Amino acid sequence: SSGINAEWPLRPGGFLHWKCDSIAGVTADSLFLISRVYPKVETVLIGTGTILEPLPRSFRNACKSYGLGLHVESTTQAIQTYSVMLDDNRNFAALLLPASRMRLEDSDVIKFQKRSILRRQRQIDEGDLDTI
Repeated sequence: SSGINAEWPLRPGGFLHWKCDSIAGVTADSLFLISRVYPKVETVLIGTGTILEPLPRSFRNACKSYGLGLHVESTTQAIQTYSVMLDDNRNFAALLLPASRMRLEDSDVIKFQKRSILRRQRQIDEGDLDTI
């Protein structure tokens, strides 16, 4: 199977890549690097595709053993949660598997860009982000 490329957004601008065919490809081993990131990831957000799918028990147990919270939704819902978590400046990792019937509107892109700009400005104002 050729698989799809999925990404773990760790922090704005930081990603880990790996090949994953489906939610079954989300394994406990996937969490090893996530558990080593600093600052510590608090929550793992997973978008399971078009519909909400259960995660393997071994993955849920690994999250617990690494002290990671777990939030699982369909990818459409997880994208909204992703934006909220970014706005809240939370330390999280996200895996968003493709949803076959998602449609991204231009207004969604513009809204995301505005949020990103405002978030960066807030981080600069609060001294959480170095300026060049």
